[in-house]
Amino acid sequence: MPSLSEGLSYLVAATNPASLSVRGWVCLAACIAITYLRSITTASRKGPLYPNHGFVFSILYGFFSTRACDAILRRLLHTRRGEPQEEQAGGTTPVTRGGPSLRIKVLPILGQAFGGNYAYLVWDEADEKRRCIAIDPADPYPVLRAAQTEGLEIDVVLTTHWHFDHSGGNETLARELPGVRVVGSTEERARVPAMTTRMADLETLTLGNINVMVHVVPGHTLGSAVYEITSSAAPEQPSAIFTGDTLFCGGCGALFEGSAGALFASLRRLRERLSTEAEVYSGHEYAEMLMRMAVARDPRNEAAREQQQRTRLLRQQKLPTVPSKFGDELRYNPYLLASSEQELALLCGCEV
Repeated sequence: MPSLSEGLSYLVAATNPASLSVRGWVCLAACIAITYLRSITTASRKGPLYPNHGFVFSILYGFFSTRACDAILRRLLHTRRGEPQEEQAGGTTPVTRGGPSLRIKVLPILGQAFGGNYAYLVWDEADEKRRCIAIDPADPYPVLRAAQTEGLEIDVVLTTHWHFDHSGGNETLARELPGVRVVGSTEERARVPAMTTRMADLETLTLGNINVMVHVVPGHTLGSAVYEITSSAAPEQPSAIFTGDTLFCGGCGALFEGSAGALFASLRRLRERLSTEAEVYSGHEYAEMLMRMAVARDPRNEAAREQQQRTRLLRQQKLPTVPSKFGDELRYNPYLLASSEQELALLCGCEV
């Protein structure tokens, strides 16, 4: 890797292309690429309440946000049409949760690539058109097959944030399903692939009896969203909240873009807005690891120990650990229990 000064020297020399050797052109191209990726990256900046990701991570994160990276990851990780998908680490069985007015199918996707992703299908059994909502269908063909197996048509795609392992299936679904609505937060309007519908904080949309409210929660990314879904046909059923990487069972997603202050404010809004009975459907199967860490931080927290045991039993049966109750998360999730920005910053590995 050439130094910045060496790269600039080659850039100056480029005014006379004939003077550059092959090595010179390679160094010039590398310098231009690094400069470009550094200029477009949205990785967290340095400073108090921000994690120190470093220069190399910043460059790689810039590349992660490009269409070239998306194309490479689709080629490497997407399940081909008609082929079986790769199994996640430890194996995870798809399951269906909820009552008839708010069915939720939990779909493990993307194998072991990102530590175990989940996509979801949500529908109302009474909907005559058999419409459904897909949430973070990053591996599109397994999600399409699951919808077809249930006799459903995907009408809406909800994207919690722009990262490939959550939005990487949007373009394929938009191509396969003309007219599908692809939804993301207004703050990520330029980043979510194939987006057709922007939603601001507390905006809503409906699909028959199913109601969706968005909570914009900066932290993991600058425009992360949590989708709260309820059914007007079954108001007694707890709301389902789809949190992407903002909130996991026992933890939170890394601060790739925001500060601990931003995440603290986002979690405070969720505490104020959500019912303790709300069911948390996160974007990854991280519960075993995170509950082990939660218990290690506070061995006397009985709620954490009970959840760790529940998690262990579910994973032994190859079952998803989602959902957890939001009220339970308030008892054992260290990030939700943090009483200040500084305390949360320490948990997130930030400078304070």
